[in-house]
Amino acid sequence: MTLDALTQLGPEFMLLIGACIVLIVGATAASQRVQWASPVALVVVLLAILATWRLGVPEGDTSIPGLWLTPLTYYVRWITLGIGALVILANWHQPSESERGEYMAMILFSLLGVLLTASANDLVVLFFTIELVSIPTYVLIALSRQDARAAESSVKYFFLGAMSAAILAYGLSFLYGAAGTTTIQTVGSGLSVAGHVTGAPVSSTALVGWLLIFAGLAFKVAAVPLHVYVADVYEGAASPITGMLGFVPKLAGFIALIKIFAAFDWTLPQSVFWLVWIVAAVTMTVGNTLALIQRNVKRMLAYSSVAHTGYMLVALLVGPVAGEGPMRDGVAALLFYVAIYGTMNLGAFAALTAFKTGQRAVETLDDIAGLAARAPIAALGLAVCAFSLMGFPPTAGFLGKLYVFGSAFSLGESHPFHQAVIALAIIGVINSAIGAAYYLRIVSTIYVRAEDAPAAPASGRPVRWCLAVCSIAMLILFAWPSQLASQARSATVALHATPTRYHAVSEDPDAANDTSPDDFDPGH
Repeated sequence: MTLDALTQLGPEFMLLIGACIVLIVGATAASQRVQWASPVALVVVLLAILATWRLGVPEGDTSIPGLWLTPLTYYVRWITLGIGALVILANWHQPSESERGEYMAMILFSLLGVLLTASANDLVVLFFTIELVSIPTYVLIALSRQDARAAESSVKYFFLGAMSAAILAYGLSFLYGAAGTTTIQTVGSGLSVAGHVTGAPVSSTALVGWLLIFAGLAFKVAAVPLHVYVADVYEGAASPITGMLGFVPKLAGFIALIKIFAAFDWTLPQSVFWLVWIVAAVTMTVGNTLALIQRNVKRMLAYSSVAHTGYMLVALLVGPVAGEGPMRDGVAALLFYVAIYGTMNLGAFAALTAFKTGQRAVETLDDIAGLAARAPIAALGLAVCAFSLMGFPPTAGFLGKLYVFGSAFSLGESHPFHQAVIALAIIGVINSAIGAAYYLRIVSTIYVRAEDAPAAPASGRPVRWCLAVCSIAMLILFAWPSQLASQARSATVALHATPTRYHAVSEDPDAANDTSPDDFDPGH
């Protein structure tokens, strides 16, 4: 490992060192120093963004044990650090002064975990990076506010997270046993050496490992049936941390899923395809259905997060296509969509953070009734984020869903699951229409309903800046999406050895051995 190779990890080192500095600042007794915790955390993230820009796109041949720096690393750095800066703004005044240093340090550590997940090229490293994302969030929920619900949510999230970590570790051990290597990039080769050629069914050991890994990561992305914690945890945590929970663990989970799918060269048994298909369909349906019956906005957005996971799973099933944009490349569409979702979701929670009713945080529909009459600009920002979550033009959320569902419809007729993927996309479109009902309920409440208990401004200017940036970004990215879409397309370059789409294979060994490679050509 050379100094040049370590230099390529500049943004990660900045977050690590910055988190330690903020933690030390927070441990000092002087209150005037503690007040610098939030500004220092923001400066650290901005410096990491500058380092990302200066370093540019990694060449992909950097020799760092356990890591592989690719265009995916570059893309994830940009969106994680960009939204991470907004997360710090939203949480600027949220923790008490005595805990502000620890609080901001935990945010930086969690962001560091996402960046390392994007570069992980070893199963063991991948596990530890996922945990580096998750463990700080357990602490953040408890520190976010002095409330019994926050403590309860933190404990619940911790124990369920520990269970998912155990399942993930168990699955990774099965995959190592089947492939004989922990290097993600060569897992597929290890399976082939074990007697499973490309296109043939994987061994039962590898299949069990994949299923356990999928179950462990399903918790991180909040997919059914491992979504049960979402509503309680989102409601118990403070709104700005809830906005972070909707993006950071979800991004890390989907990046890990992309890496595991790529390790199998996007070639998996039919049973696995149908499992993911069913999980995607049920996840979006359950999420939207449960959101419809909520009156607590945070629980509504929690189930909305579940539904959006279902949409993203559609794109994951489509898989990558070399050289194609989000309309034809499922992974590029997923990467584009998760960035849009993280921004608009954080904006919605920032709007809730910006107000309070008496001494209570704004959470329910009654709390935001008539908000437009008292705070028209903030209400407009919340409305833009709600319309974007709904997928309504002229917001970037519309393009995100267009890319996700468009990639499914772009599959060639020779794709073995052409009709199944299209059917799943149609289910997604129907669910988007269902979801519009509760998003419109939020908008109508702030513009049409008379106020019950007037909400007063709270949390200071930084959270309003966060809301403004999130809502304006949704309009700008609708008008000029090309830069983000181009970066998402470039990020998929290293995900496939051949320029073919994802395909599932027969589980009949004889059928697999009798099938020529041309039978799996999906067509473009």
